[in-house]
Amino acid sequence: MKIIKFIINMLVVGVVLFTLVASIGSAITKSPFLLTVIRSNSMYPVWERGDMILVDKVTQNDDLKTGDIVIFKSEEGSLSSKGWIAHRIIEGNKEEGFITQGDANQYTDQENGESSSIKQEWIVGRAFTLNNTPIVLPKLGYLSLWFEKNQSSPLLLPGIAILLAVIIGIEELRNGKKKSRSNKGIDLQFIYIIGGITLSVIIGTTMLLSSQHMKLIYEVSESSSGALMGSAVGVLQKGEEVELPLVELSNSGAIPLIGVITTQDNQITTSLEKVFITKGQEIQTTFKVSGKKTGAYESTIHVGLFFPLLPSSIMQLLASQSYWLALGVVSLVPGIPLILYPFINRRLRIKTIREVKRGTRKLRRIAFN
Repeated sequence: MKIIKFIINMLVVGVVLFTLVASIGSAITKSPFLLTVIRSNSMYPVWERGDMILVDKVTQNDDLKTGDIVIFKSEEGSLSSKGWIAHRIIEGNKEEGFITQGDANQYTDQENGESSSIKQEWIVGRAFTLNNTPIVLPKLGYLSLWFEKNQSSPLLLPGIAILLAVIIGIEELRNGKKKSRSNKGIDLQFIYIIGGITLSVIIGTTMLLSSQHMKLIYEVSESSSGALMGSAVGVLQKGEEVELPLVELSNSGAIPLIGVITTQDNQITTSLEKVFITKGQEIQTTFKVSGKKTGAYESTIHVGLFFPLLPSSIMQLLASQSYWLALGVVSLVPGIPLILYPFINRRLRIKTIREVKRGTRKLRRIAFN
């Protein structure tokens, strides 16, 4: 029974970590990464709302065929406001576009006017299949849907922290009453580790979704200035300066935020580098581009909104090196104590090592018998 329990625990940890990685990847890329959550019943009975499916990435060079279930975001029609859609290709090709339809829908997406033909560049992936059957993780997406709906709630993070504390407290009391060697302490260790990782990922994803990354394309010319297609700055004459609006920093939640604005381009300066933002506060920011050196430039301004888990000066120092470094470090601050506790606590550490060794020995016996 112990080896079965050990394998089940490892599978649970694996699924949780895989789901968290997919959530982080989706937040960073702003598109489905490894997994996507189903938000409607338009593909019933293949899957239902709240299910999760594995995503096979699609590039512009991939060949798609009739019957493929693709994940796309329409840029035309009413379907464009519904985000990422997973529907089946009914007909079409990459040159003329694809006709798509949900298995449970009476009409195609094009017949009812919700979208024009789906262009291949709108498609980011297709449902991963095994023997032509999509791999579906039933109901695992409901947590993600709930989080999306409530991420702006001021009670979300405190509620999660309290829930984790209650679960850990109950497990501590339950295990503390068991004196025999059959103690199931290994479960408690998984709760600590998974709880810490989950808390860090939720906090990191929340900060990532509230942050902005502004791409700037501009040129500096020796002799003239002018407009540049796709550029808010345009072409600057050497020595010229231009100041433009950046973003409005605001905080609608109950938890104060620290705004940090950074860029690696030494020709760009911002009106603010760091600022403390209280509930209901709104701050307009600007940036200035100085044409110091001729050439063509493509730069990024990172506007990060962080929970005040570290001093603002440290956050600014980290963000000046890399926004992603700052995001990772700040996200780990609340989760690290939970993750490390099973390795610091002598009783839990001994049990972890003993259970891992015992499980490894049994796995070896199974493999060689």
